[in-house]
Amino acid sequence: MKKRCHTIAALALTLLSASAFEAPFHEAQAAYDAGRYVEARALYEGLLSNGVVNVEVHYNLANASFKKGDLPQAVWHYRKAWYLSPRDPDIRANLHFALNTAGAAAPAAGLPQRIFNTASTTEWLQVAIGSYLLFTLLVLLGILIRPAKRVLLQISLIPAALILVAAGGWWHWHGLQEHPEWVVVKSGATALYGPVDGSTAHYKLPLAALVRQQAVDPKGWVEVQYDGKKGWIHQDYIRPVSP
Repeated sequence: MKKRCHTIAALALTLLSASAFEAPFHEAQAAYDAGRYVEARALYEGLLSNGVVNVEVHYNLANASFKKGDLPQAVWHYRKAWYLSPRDPDIRANLHFALNTAGAAAPAAGLPQRIFNTASTTEWLQVAIGSYLLFTLLVLLGILIRPAKRVLLQISLIPAALILVAAGGWWHWHGLQEHPEWVVVKSGATALYGPVDGSTAHYKLPLAALVRQQAVDPKGWVEVQYDGKKGWIHQDYIRPVSP
């Protein structure tokens, strides 16, 4: 009986959590549809501040921010949404449109990055787990069914290869923790040759530009890469976006 009570309590909490999300989400969507973008943004931000992790919330908040002309916020939330759903064509298109509107370059990606970007961190982890289970099953069947051992072991190479690809995909996204992305949130941002005030200016960064961290300095400077160029910028001008 105690176990059942726990189950019922957990179900009730789940339903309450879903209700607590749906009501403000629909309210925010109604405000957005009515053109009340400031109100919509406040409601979406309230959901995020309560610990909600949802691609639609980030995407809709990005749209509302874009409508109000807040390009840094728009790019920040489009990128957050993209982390959660990298194959979504609307997220990709709107992110590129916001960057283009800001006059900022879109992040370049080589072939390996484009492959690994086809799935999120969670999805690559699911692929790895599923492939591992299938690989284990095929190996066990190969041991138990000797006549089919050779064929089964050959087939097991497919999930083995998927495990390696999934590991590469996970490592690709893990790289965002080592070299996170930042969004330029203040106008007049200039990348310098060194991490010190008065250093020679290297290149200017447009507002809402998406940059990738290369190194950090204890005094609050971050070496970033943007459009193939590296330079140092103070943290006051940028906001971290990576998960």
